[in-house]
Amino acid sequence: LTVLTGVSGSGKSSLMRGCLSVACEKKTKNPPFTSSTGFDTFKYRYEVDQSPIGKTSRSCPATYVKLFDHIRALFAQLPDSRMRGYTASRFSFNNKEGQCTECKGNGRIKLEMDFLPTTWIDCEACLGERYNDATLEIRYNGLNIGEILSLNIKTAATFFTAHPKLQKPLQLLADTGLDYLTLGQPSPTLSGGEAQRLKLVTSLTKGRPKITDIGPTNTNLYLIEEPTIGLHQQDVAKLTDVLHRLVDEGHTVVVIEHHMDLAAEADYILDLGPEAGPHGGQIIARGTPEEVAKNKTSVTAPFLAVSL
Repeated sequence: LTVLTGVSGSGKSSLMRGCLSVACEKKTKNPPFTSSTGFDTFKYRYEVDQSPIGKTSRSCPATYVKLFDHIRALFAQLPDSRMRGYTASRFSFNNKEGQCTECKGNGRIKLEMDFLPTTWIDCEACLGERYNDATLEIRYNGLNIGEILSLNIKTAATFFTAHPKLQKPLQLLADTGLDYLTLGQPSPTLSGGEAQRLKLVTSLTKGRPKITDIGPTNTNLYLIEEPTIGLHQQDVAKLTDVLHRLVDEGHTVVVIEHHMDLAAEADYILDLGPEAGPHGGQIIARGTPEEVAKNKTSVTAPFLAVSL
């Protein structure tokens, strides 16, 4: 776990995106460095930023993390579904056969009002459940597909205990402090920090090899930019645990961070500076958190020392 520290504008993002990410591509023409070593040990590179994960309300945590594909497949296997000839596509709220005819599977109706901002209200036909009555008649352990989407992640992780393909990603989401989000929450309502943690979990579920598969060329490089923005202290601790779990599995995690509690948990720190813009871009201190905290020229050192 390597943390890049330094004042804003000191060159942390340039190092991460302009050097580390580029070096991982291996075949880049005219790279901004004379040589790079060690990058052939990575199978994949994942960049996790805080950009939005979706612009429409049809995008939600369940669809972004690919959980909904498994949920729809599960509903299609139920006896009632097979008797009626329902396939997994029937349980997509984008499918005309299964969606509510009033809101077209959106769950909400858009109201255009004169002299007032546009607003959204729950669909009166499906009461926000997105589907028509025939689709909602199919139930798994007492819940229909609309009610499943209304579950928060913590409850859903318990509900799907018997299904590892669902339970494991859900538990990982809960471990990153997102247990309060509902599976069907519209993506535009998520904060930047929430979106970033969803991306992190998506990368984990796609890229994590089994521990027995770890080898010299089967580990990943994770590049993460300021994951603690907007997080409570308790959530920072949860996120740190997830990052440590990645490292314990053999992966390399590089994080840009201003939160000194996370920096104090690093195996290695690169502190950039001394100032911002044209006065930055230099490595001022490097080493373990304890070593960097003792550096006399680092602006970060006094703050890091408080967290140790």
